[in-house]
Amino acid sequence: MPNRSRLVLECDFLLQSGLMALSPQDKAYYEDKLGWKGCLYLIASTVVIGAVAWPLLLYTQDWTTRQEGSWTLNTALEVSMSGAALGMLVSSLMYLVFRVLLMQGWLPRRR
Repeated sequence: MPNRSRLVLECDFLLQSGLMALSPQDKAYYEDKLGWKGCLYLIASTVVIGAVAWPLLLYTQDWTTRQEGSWTLNTALEVSMSGAALGMLVSSLMYLVFRVLLMQGWLPRRR
């Protein structure tokens, strides 16, 4: 094992020792939270936040540089739709990461 780093060895030890495994109750809890209802809440909230926050951020940048005169309602709607798409992408990535963490048993234990 001369080429394996210390971090890989420590992760192997933790996985083999079972210190990172979730109990069946914890796994059921997280499965419930990552079900359809939780997924829809995650998608809806990040899409709405993206649709509101992205245009506000871009408008604030233009306002501070005195370029807000080029904004129209159509511009705001287009930027809002791109913010919603960005929110959808972020929520999809978050859901996939949480799902992988659950499959690996790397989510925190409930007390």
